[in-house]
Amino acid sequence: MNLLDLLFTANRRNSYQRARMNSRTRTAMDGTAEAHRRIARELAPARDGFAFGTLGSEGEPVELSDETAFASALVIGASGSGKTRFILNLLRTAIDRSLHHGGAFEVDLELVDPKQETFDLLSQYLAAAWLASDDHTRERLASAVRVIDWSKDSVTPFAPFDNSAGEVSNTYLAFLRTDVAIQAGEHSYSGALRQAFFMLACVLVERRFPPNYRFAMRFLDDEAFRLRILEDVADPDVRAFFTNAKHTLPKQTRDALLRRIQSDMSFPEVRLSIGIPPAELDRILPRRTTPVVLGNYGCSMTLPLAKGKERASYRLIDVLLSAPRRDPRRRGLLVVDEAPMLLSEENELTAALMEGARTLRSAGMGIHFAAQDFANALPSQMVRTLMLNTRWWAVFQSREEAEWIYPHVVRANENASEAERHREFVRSVQNLRRQHYWLYVKGHSALPLRAADVPDPAIRSASELRAVFKQEIASRSAVDARTAADIIARWEAKVVDGGEAPPPPAATKQRASRGVDQLLRDLGLKQ
Repeated sequence: MNLLDLLFTANRRNSYQRARMNSRTRTAMDGTAEAHRRIARELAPARDGFAFGTLGSEGEPVELSDETAFASALVIGASGSGKTRFILNLLRTAIDRSLHHGGAFEVDLELVDPKQETFDLLSQYLAAAWLASDDHTRERLASAVRVIDWSKDSVTPFAPFDNSAGEVSNTYLAFLRTDVAIQAGEHSYSGALRQAFFMLACVLVERRFPPNYRFAMRFLDDEAFRLRILEDVADPDVRAFFTNAKHTLPKQTRDALLRRIQSDMSFPEVRLSIGIPPAELDRILPRRTTPVVLGNYGCSMTLPLAKGKERASYRLIDVLLSAPRRDPRRRGLLVVDEAPMLLSEENELTAALMEGARTLRSAGMGIHFAAQDFANALPSQMVRTLMLNTRWWAVFQSREEAEWIYPHVVRANENASEAERHREFVRSVQNLRRQHYWLYVKGHSALPLRAADVPDPAIRSASELRAVFKQEIASRSAVDARTAADIIARWEAKVVDGGEAPPPPAATKQRASRGVDQLLRDLGLKQ
């Protein structure tokens, strides 16, 4: 056999081997595609559900039932991978379905956004929907949405120490508020300072007072005023603590407490939003139950991140406290964007959210935790708890979380080794194109999907839509900054400067006391 024949024979043998390998690969891929279609059919609801994207080159739609879509879940992906638009599509679809249903809203939705992006995009979509609707639909939309936001012009009032709803005891509410404020802030707290903060919070809750620096200063400095305020405090331990303030509250602790309060209340947006007395708040902005609550807790050029985290944590605690008493026949969804910002500390909120992910399904409610990264951003035990207590995961561009998905993937290339398949899968998830992600619903194999397109609304510019949203929708939840300042000033004049405290005794010429009774009269303690 000459050299040419030898090379031809060798090449024919190699070509044959390559053809067999390609044939097996195509068969495996065809089998994988069919397996994915079968999984999608298993997940499909009996009737209309929520579109989660499309499958394969033919773009077959994949839908999940309401029960699955609103179950607790993790949404993970790098910035720009399509994660935010995925969440936005889910929220927008739920609102659109309810808005055009004709009757009451079908679902309760709550968005807690510490970074502002999802809130901003959703507000533009709601403004576009408002502009495109008739008068009746506009009213339904505006009255269905409560907005939690703050700016230099207007604020959403919030009474953190108002326990009129009675979800928990006064003492526990004071404890929760204290825990959140300490964990969210950047200041350090000694044991004595933490106790003083907690005891003052107990007074605010029992008296239904707002946080106020001038009140705190006089309450801690003026004994007669303090005793008058304590008359209407039922808790004997709180009364005893402040009645004996000379012993229980050393000067350095008192000064540190006032510094913390002054620091917290130094931002006008904070002071105006939480400083309105609850009784006045009931009058100027009556409470209304809305199915949609949109919270913007992002930091800005005028507010530190700690204050946004604190307010977001306050709101989350209130939602979790009220959730067990909601109507389980209505679907409920709490979306926590950039969740690690609020879960990075071991505190009461973290424990409540972990427990809520597992137990709130009995109340018809789920929690969607969204983040760029969970595996590296949170303690491993917390990550494991989230993995165990969520029903499904949507993983966009992510290396670490690709490891979570890999055991649930239908194998495509059976010719490669296990190590090679593993490396290739992790690399492919890390380099997914925008909008592409893996969906894993527990009990099923994972699906590679492309999320739905969610373009920006083209009806107006972004700035115009923001203005429409603020004027037509958000204004129903807000109080003008000047109005809020006037209300707080009137409360200070009534409570701090007079009203609640007896006027100081008039200066009189001292005279010799005649017995104990006369001494008490001279001191103004007996008539």
